[in-house]
Amino acid sequence: MPVEGLRRRLVVPTVLISLCMAVVTGPGQSARTGFTDPTRRDLADDVAEALALWLPDELSARGVPGAAAVVVDRNGVVSQETWGTTGLPASKPVTADTIFCIRSVSKSVTALAVLFAVQEGLVDLDIPITEYLEDFTINSRFEKNPELQITLRHMLSHWASFAHDPPFGIDLEQRDYFRAYIDRISDTWLRFPVGYRHEYSNYGYDLAGHILEQRSGMKFADYLQEKIFEPLDMTDSTFDLHVAEQSSKRAVGHRRTSEMSVHFPEIASGGMYSSIRDMGKLAMFHLNGAVIDGRRLLREDLMEQYHSIQFAQGDQRTGYTLGLIREPVGSTVSLYHEGGGRGYASHMMLYPELGVGAVLLTNLEYHGLTGVSGRKVMNAPILAEFAVDVSDDTTIEEHGQIPTDAPAVEAVLGRYGDSPSISVGIDNGQLGLRDEGGVFDPLVLFEDDGELLGRLSGTMEVRFLRPFRGRPGSMMLVNRKVANRNNHYRDYNDSPDDPVGPNKPEWGAYIGTYDVTWEDEAESTVEVEVRNGYLYFRDGKSEEHEPGLFFLYDGNVIDFRSEPPTFANQKIRRKLEYVDKDEEETSR
Repeated sequence: MPVEGLRRRLVVPTVLISLCMAVVTGPGQSARTGFTDPTRRDLADDVAEALALWLPDELSARGVPGAAAVVVDRNGVVSQETWGTTGLPASKPVTADTIFCIRSVSKSVTALAVLFAVQEGLVDLDIPITEYLEDFTINSRFEKNPELQITLRHMLSHWASFAHDPPFGIDLEQRDYFRAYIDRISDTWLRFPVGYRHEYSNYGYDLAGHILEQRSGMKFADYLQEKIFEPLDMTDSTFDLHVAEQSSKRAVGHRRTSEMSVHFPEIASGGMYSSIRDMGKLAMFHLNGAVIDGRRLLREDLMEQYHSIQFAQGDQRTGYTLGLIREPVGSTVSLYHEGGGRGYASHMMLYPELGVGAVLLTNLEYHGLTGVSGRKVMNAPILAEFAVDVSDDTTIEEHGQIPTDAPAVEAVLGRYGDSPSISVGIDNGQLGLRDEGGVFDPLVLFEDDGELLGRLSGTMEVRFLRPFRGRPGSMMLVNRKVANRNNHYRDYNDSPDDPVGPNKPEWGAYIGTYDVTWEDEAESTVEVEVRNGYLYFRDGKSEEHEPGLFFLYDGNVIDFRSEPPTFANQKIRRKLEYVDKDEEETSR
């Protein structure tokens, strides 16, 4: 889930609801219902117990104001807990109907809405989006009119190559700021050719939400209300941020101890508010294959696509579906998505083959409990019963080995990524990868359908994508045990053998130290300097596309033509050198 540069970077009608109502507690305490059937013990109970043993201490240690969790199976709620309060300082206790912004878990719901529109004949996943947005354009260095190639399938699986963060300066005081944001996407640049590789982006989902508005004639939030929330009896859920803002049930989002604003542009990609009670119903929708009370809501073929990896390669078992991440857990499979930012963090975990699902909602961002840590806790009971030793795939040896001195090998030598980076090089006649700590891992390369594939030590592989625009392709690190292709990319940065760049005199005006901001708040500091005749931003080589417009090695844009200048559509501010006033007076 989709990761992201300098910053950040889904049921049935009410079933046994009376058994899952949370007991109201005081701040810092939790309320938990019992299991729906105390005599039954199964995997859902084990997952519930694992969360109950892990979460309270972790929430307290990380200063999370409030949280809610639910575990369900196909029949109903197994366990439901709430902790803490809706804000800081202590306010109302979190209950089962407290609403949280679920952030990027919203993508799974927006994708579901698009699939309902497909079922109704309003849209098609595989025709250019210009069929629906005639005036839409996007900038690209790689192809003319790339918008003629982009489809809804590309956008919902993050294969369109869009940038990620909304352009700065969108006036959130205007009523229809979502449309203003959509209009500004056309000013941005694609990072790679359309369909070149997976690149997580909010833009595709927000554009998909806009397309739903155009095709249905309804506001996006209203379409979701009619097609999803009402049929699933999700009475506390909304994509309308104005409605969420006025709700007395809303948990206030926090960044550290500061309260966050309710409003932001990226509504379809990260703007859904929901309660833990509603999220349990949504999880059960997935587990029951879109069937409610014996009635199918979404066609079986569309549900299958919903849960399937898009643009999958070979034996790929981990990757992005249409709004979810699919990943093996032992001999079974999980579907999940995380969400974070704007004061909230969330996680939805589904085991469709086992009929188990879990959701965690919190009103503090980036506390580390809704990512890998949460998955490990929830996966542990599953692995205890469904562990499997995936034997190494040896078919790679069927391909022809490429000699170390071959031109194809020479073409991929260099440094990939930055801080930390991985270098591909030859040491004493042996090809290998070297990390920034100096560890060298020998590598043998084979040709695989136009790409280079290599086996590393342990269960790791490396795959080099096809070159484009005269530069080496991206490097993809793959764990054979989970076949996580289309993930963990590192893009070609530079090489000691690069020719000297133009080092234009006018670039001197750009050299200096900058704060990279997010909504006017400094998030990191970077150096802009010239190395080997090229402008470097942080530790990344860039190339000038036109005067003042640079593209970093990973496709992000650095634009010095604007005031203020921008990086990845966010403002950067030059840091003024500090001058000691006493020293200045003395020198006069």
